[in-house]
Amino acid sequence: MMPGNLFRLELASAFAERRRIAFRIGLTVLLALPFVLVDMPVRAQAAGIMMVILFTSFFGAAVGHAKLLNDQRFARLILLPTSRPFLWLDLVLASVMARLLPTTTVLMFYLLVNMQGITVGVLTGLLGFLCSSVVLLTLLGIATGKLARNNQEVHLFGALAVAVLACICGVMPVPQRLAGVLAAVAWNPVARMNVVLTQVANGSVPVHSVELVFATLVLVGFIATAILRWIAGGTWSANRNEQEQKS
Repeated sequence: MMPGNLFRLELASAFAERRRIAFRIGLTVLLALPFVLVDMPVRAQAAGIMMVILFTSFFGAAVGHAKLLNDQRFARLILLPTSRPFLWLDLVLASVMARLLPTTTVLMFYLLVNMQGITVGVLTGLLGFLCSSVVLLTLLGIATGKLARNNQEVHLFGALAVAVLACICGVMPVPQRLAGVLAAVAWNPVARMNVVLTQVANGSVPVHSVELVFATLVLVGFIATAILRWIAGGTWSANRNEQEQKS
């Protein structure tokens, strides 16, 4: 295993089995199906889609990292001759990409069925909000998986964390007394995506919104980082092979 290829290795591990990929996407779409096809208020539809994204991203990352620790695989990875920041960057990037596949499928399915006349700018902005939300939820999930000692604790802590996140982000309605307190943290990407998703469904979101521009920049930055880490892995491997041939 090449240390510089850790990002590629994690991607290969996440997308190696077609059956597991199909099951992961199918289960996520099945959970989101009522909020896509059933006629209900737009706010309820958006909240349902956001809950599916919360569960998929947060639980997926938490369970995945807990398994990485329990299998002693992480203990072997940290022995590789690569810097700790790049090791964590590769692990997080690969985990985010694994969560983006089913969540993007759900978002596209929802937009295709329920929204008419959506523009390229709004679509790109929504993808940016999705990307930043999945990054945040993946980081929180990895932290939860690191703290939990077994699979039962992962699911317990994960369920509590998802409920708290849903309340903080405005996905679940809260009493009026708490609404003012929670408004202080309404800037997070999950909360903003919930708002924009509801606005887009109502046809009231501006195309050139500052938030959508910022979300687009986040999406471009994530794609650029993933490409650079992929190239860096290939360059490291090529240099390593060249050095071995010379020796």
